[in-house]
Amino acid sequence: MLCCRMGDPDETTYPGRRWVVPLSGTVMVGFGVILYGFSVYATDQAAGAEFSQTALSLAYGGSVFVGGLLALPVGRFADNHGVRLIVGAGALLGFVGLAAFSISNQPWQVVAAWWVFLGPAQAMIYYEPAYVAIDQWSPPKDRARTLATITLIGGVAGIIFIPLAAQLVSLLGWRSAVLLLGFLLLVVGGASACFALPQWRSDMTRMQNVSGLGGVTSELIRDRRFVLYSVALMLILLATQGVIVHRVARFEEVGYSLTTVALWAAVASAMSLPGRWIAPRLADRFGATRVQAVIALIVAFSVVLMVDDTQSWRMIGHFFLFGLAFGALLPLRAMVMGNWFSGPTYGRIMGTQWTAVVLVSAAGPLLVGVLRDVTGGYQTPFILLAMFYLAAAAVIVSSGRVRPSYAKAGQRT
Repeated sequence: MLCCRMGDPDETTYPGRRWVVPLSGTVMVGFGVILYGFSVYATDQAAGAEFSQTALSLAYGGSVFVGGLLALPVGRFADNHGVRLIVGAGALLGFVGLAAFSISNQPWQVVAAWWVFLGPAQAMIYYEPAYVAIDQWSPPKDRARTLATITLIGGVAGIIFIPLAAQLVSLLGWRSAVLLLGFLLLVVGGASACFALPQWRSDMTRMQNVSGLGGVTSELIRDRRFVLYSVALMLILLATQGVIVHRVARFEEVGYSLTTVALWAAVASAMSLPGRWIAPRLADRFGATRVQAVIALIVAFSVVLMVDDTQSWRMIGHFFLFGLAFGALLPLRAMVMGNWFSGPTYGRIMGTQWTAVVLVSAAGPLLVGVLRDVTGGYQTPFILLAMFYLAAAAVIVSSGRVRPSYAKAGQRT
């Protein structure tokens, strides 16, 4: 067994729900100014006019790689000390990294800003610490609602920050826009950590006979279900990083204005909100892996629409379908993994998986950027990304059919 609970405590031992919205807001701003913001920073009206797509993709992809390397130690820290310090430190590092990016004049400076500061920040203010917080701070019967709330608010990031970043770039220039957005992250994340997130208490651990890190890792490697599901996540995240980072530049390349593309990207983010709320409930009824596989197929088709984007309906169709489906794609991972591995080593298990996933998927933006520069267009890389989504759907279904010897009785996959 990876872990053994003493039993879930009485609900009065949980810290209530006042932390949910502030933590959700920090996640939203983090995604907004880093992930969605970068899709604007990389355009020809911003840093893309000064640095090559290969250099920018290397910077961003490397930051994702670094964030993945830190997922395991961050998860282990969260298991032992909670996520409050993690979120505060992540907001500070995010601000420093964006400030450094805003004053960069050489490609190596851009890479350093993203790798040294923004990579660690991603490990601390994205969904991973929030998933651990749900396991630690929410009673079991409330976790699906809490997950839906956090992912719903986090999903607003694209709606707000893609057009906001584009507007700030147009009004202030990309350097001032990046600095201002970094300061916003510092304020929101710092305030959440200082005033809203619960203090860590030793009784939050709720465990006994907890395996050491080596024991957890060795058991996971032998778990075929865990391995298969992790491979599927690698393919999904690799493709997703490539799509989100490059799609604004993709449509801008064939003649659409930055404002128009940013608007449709915001619409796509709005379309993701219903899925973020409904998907956990569908997963409870039909099984999380089944629902996630269907969603991966829909996302694959949306990427196919990007291959030949000379017609407006293809661009609109991509953003509509991608937004509708993607909002639920990765958040369902928390339900799958929570059903399989919820417990005192949950942070370490999630961190182990995310490290492996990100080490592979970090190549997504770089792969797309290099293929674009080599082939002179985005058709080839987006065909490849669509194939990754299709393969991931098949592997997810396979993982849901594997039952380890310690599977929980009656659980649905």
